[in-house]
Amino acid sequence: MKVALVTGAAGGLGAAVAARLAEDHAVLLTDVDADRVAAAAAKLVSSGATVAHTRCDVRDRESVRAAFTTAEERLGEVTALANVAGIGLFVPFPELTDEQWDRTFAVNTRGTFLSCQEFLRRRAGRPGAIVNVASIAARLGMDVLADYGPSKAAVIELTHAVARAGAVTGVRANAVMPGLIWTDMWRKTSEWLLESDPAYAGSTPEKIFAGFVDALVPMKRPQTTDDIAAIVSFLMSEQAVNITGQTIAVDGGVVMT
Repeated sequence: MKVALVTGAAGGLGAAVAARLAEDHAVLLTDVDADRVAAAAAKLVSSGATVAHTRCDVRDRESVRAAFTTAEERLGEVTALANVAGIGLFVPFPELTDEQWDRTFAVNTRGTFLSCQEFLRRRAGRPGAIVNVASIAARLGMDVLADYGPSKAAVIELTHAVARAGAVTGVRANAVMPGLIWTDMWRKTSEWLLESDPAYAGSTPEKIFAGFVDALVPMKRPQTTDDIAAIVSFLMSEQAVNITGQTIAVDGGVVMT
C-alpha cells in the first residue's frame, strides 16, 4: 500500500488532506501538537483508515527524521509527502518583529525544506510524489503579510528545485496555493481585526472573513479544506504522473495565471 506523510495534520487543512489521502494511502499524521494530532488520527481510525500519528516539529531536522522513521516502522516506506504545516497572522508591516519573521520562515520554509530533503534522501532513486502547500499570499504582495507571503513564495521556488532534483528518478514535486479558507489562521486574523481596527466595530469574525471573500474572490465563494485536499490527492495520483514543478491556485480566481 502507498504510504503518505502529512505535516500539520492536527486540524484544519492538514487534517482534511490526511483524511482524503487515507482513502488510498496508509497515512502518518504529524503535528507539533501531540494531543490534537492523536485525536485527528483516532477519528480516521474509527472510520476504518490505516493511519498512525506522531509529534513532529518541522523546524527541527531530528524531529523530521524521526517522523519518517516512525512511518517506516508502523506503515511502510513513505511514497508521498504533503507539507501542510504552516503559520501566519496579519500584522502591519511597521510592527513586524524579527521574532515573528524568523518563526514564520522556520515553520513555512525551513520545515518544507527539511521534509522534502528527507523524503528525497529516503526515496534513493525511486519514484514518489510531494505536494507543498503555499498560498495566494505568495503572489499578492500584502503589507500585512510581509513575512507569510515571502515565506510561501520561497516554498514555490523550493518546489521547483525539488522537482528538478527528483525528476530523473521519478519523484514529482508540485505546489498548491489555497485561497481564502475559514481556518484557525483566518479566525485569528478576523478576531485581531475586530479588536484592533475601529472600522470593524460591531462586526463578527465570520462577517469580516465574508467581506474579504466578497472583495477578493471573483467567484464570490470561499474555498474549503476539501477543495485543497482534492487537488493534493490528484497531484499524488497516477493521473498526474507527468506533472511536476507546477503551482496550482485553488482560489476562485484571485490569482489568474
